[in-house]
Amino acid sequence: MNKIKKIENCLVELFEKKASLLSWIMAFLGIIFIRGFIEQFIAFSKPLSPYESVLEYVHNFYFFSLTILLIWLFLSVILKLNPKKLSGALVFASIFALFPPIIDMIRTGGEVYWSFYLFSTPRDLFWQYVTVFGHLPSAIVYFGTKIVFIFVILLTTAIVWIKSRSFIKTIFSVIVVYSILFFMGAFPSLFFYIFSFITGQNDILQTQPYQIAQFFGGISHIMSIDFSALNYALALAYRLNFLYFFLLIFLLSILFWCIDREKFIAVWKNARFPQIIYHSGLFLVGIAIGALNYRDNFHLDFFSFLSIGVLLVSIWLAWLASVVVNDLNDFAIDSVSNPERPLQKKIFMREEYAHLGLVFFILSIIGTLSIGFSFAVLIIVYQIIAWVYSASPFRLKKFPIIGTFMSSLALLIILFLGYILMADNQVIYTLSSRIIFLMLISGTICLPIKDFKDIAGDKSDNIWTLPVIFGEKKARLIVAINLFISFMLSVFLLNELRLFWWAIICGVLAFLVMVSEKIKPRLLFWPVLGIIFVYGVIMVKVLFF
Repeated sequence: MNKIKKIENCLVELFEKKASLLSWIMAFLGIIFIRGFIEQFIAFSKPLSPYESVLEYVHNFYFFSLTILLIWLFLSVILKLNPKKLSGALVFASIFALFPPIIDMIRTGGEVYWSFYLFSTPRDLFWQYVTVFGHLPSAIVYFGTKIVFIFVILLTTAIVWIKSRSFIKTIFSVIVVYSILFFMGAFPSLFFYIFSFITGQNDILQTQPYQIAQFFGGISHIMSIDFSALNYALALAYRLNFLYFFLLIFLLSILFWCIDREKFIAVWKNARFPQIIYHSGLFLVGIAIGALNYRDNFHLDFFSFLSIGVLLVSIWLAWLASVVVNDLNDFAIDSVSNPERPLQKKIFMREEYAHLGLVFFILSIIGTLSIGFSFAVLIIVYQIIAWVYSASPFRLKKFPIIGTFMSSLALLIILFLGYILMADNQVIYTLSSRIIFLMLISGTICLPIKDFKDIAGDKSDNIWTLPVIFGEKKARLIVAINLFISFMLSVFLLNELRLFWWAIICGVLAFLVMVSEKIKPRLLFWPVLGIIFVYGVIMVKVLFF
């Protein structure tokens, strides 16, 4: 009895410890890295190329993070606890991701069993569920994985029993945790069943394993991305990563909401939606230009849509990370001009807000890595530009022209992300220099529109924007003229005279909006963005149709 009591006390002590967001990030990323090191450098296995190693790392990151998140959310519900109180126990539990390959190596003398996803008929999948991964094909051996699964179930059962002393909850937790683990192992099959039901393409009860394999492995290209050189397992992982990314963001959002709704809402309200819309539009314009140059690469199938969605959400996350950097460095300015922001309202402490920005940054890199190296490199460049723009020692936003040039350069990166999704070998140099020049010039002379809402704060912190230098009225006139010039530049730089009268009309409308004193400085961006959107739609119709 004393030993049992000591074990209970040990679990209670572990259970009551909380892990900070930074601790979670570093611990989990490190554990997944060590697992990859074990499988690739210690176990007897065929060496992978650098990209294949990264792809496997990203896939392991998704698989284990999703598994932990599902168990985490379930435990918080059944125990009626704030998920934050479980953070210490769950970060400790992530260590179990290391054990399956180690156990396999002990059993085999150095090799790791090939534990693959379950591609099964509904009937076979049912029997594999009720027999705890029984009736598996001979090539698949869940040796170390099954042992760890059982241990995880026992551990979570012990936690539920200690905290609730409820026999019903304990038994229920055994079933649910096992179901979560099985769900992750059978995810491709289960998703194919759902997809078939929604689209009506296949009879679910008549589904065969080869159909699931064809669905996930029947193509070697997504837009311009060629992954035919990958072996079957990694090609499957590549496409599964798209689905896992969306599921991860969804579960993380739920977790954030459950931990602290006030902070979740504060981040949502602080997202600067005009900029998100503008970023999204530039990305889609990049895709459109790429499709015009590489028509053969434009294929809108299911996984192509997913790839666009993954990049779009990654761009949003990168933007949110840049917002955090900006807020941390503009505290004095926002205290004057934007007192409703999270730091000013003391919803976040500076340290935890910085950690949240790091999460956004890492997720944006993971998302773009899911598509390819080139996309991750571009999103990192975007983040570097955002940091140089906002943070010391550079803080280039303090200087007129230079600050807006850096902003337009960052936005050009977003256009590149869309373009290389279409371009062969993900190259940028085939993009017309006229388009690049138009983006940089228009952004540099027009982006001061975002500075009108911060005149008082910028002036107090010696940020020399156009509204600070010339005053609101003259600066409105200057930006209005610049907007009109930008619309007209699009006609001549794109060499498309059919846009001439549309550019005149939209340019005049943008000019009138900017000089109208009836529109408050804080609201200027919305009507101008609407005009740009309309002109963009017209441009697409003229250029493509």
